[in-house]
Amino acid sequence: MALLGVRLKALGYRAIHLPTFGYHLRPLDSHAAALGARLSAIAGQGAVEFDFVTFSFGGILLRAALGADTASFAVRRIVMLSPPNSGALLAAQVRALVPVHRLGWDPLLPLLPGGPTSYPIPACEIGILTGGTGESTGFNPRLPGDNDGKVRVDEARLPGSSAFKVIKQRHFQMPFAQAAYLETRNFLATGAFLQH
Repeated sequence: MALLGVRLKALGYRAIHLPTFGYHLRPLDSHAAALGARLSAIAGQGAVEFDFVTFSFGGILLRAALGADTASFAVRRIVMLSPPNSGALLAAQVRALVPVHRLGWDPLLPLLPGGPTSYPIPACEIGILTGGTGESTGFNPRLPGDNDGKVRVDEARLPGSSAFKVIKQRHFQMPFAQAAYLETRNFLATGAFLQH
């Protein structure tokens, strides 16, 4: 996300990096509370309206955080890149192969199919940009349907979102892809993805 952050800063945005790589060390709700507190603190410094761009699990974390407390600031628009909004079949497959949850540590629990549906949907304009091949099969043949290698196209959908688009990219390429940047820039400016 660093490259995308640099490009958006050039448009006048302030980049606030909220990495999720350590999410498995404590419960998601704990991370969400910390994120909500940080956003409230930033709002207290004069930011009254936020736009967000998330990648993958970051979209779930943001939903959890905004559901916890949004009283001190307004959210205008969100772009989610390849979010597992309804969970990910791949998470269930990995969990079955590496059953660390039997030891009492379950880092994949929030990503299991159906898991993220318990988190609220923010009341703002949301654009979802996900990867896929555009065909009936995706980049990962072990996942049914079109997918970006990690998240199936249908898993990225979110009821009530303003816009949804699939571009031909793999999961980890999304934050670096020129097409993703152009679509993100357009949605943040207009509330819609590019038409082509």
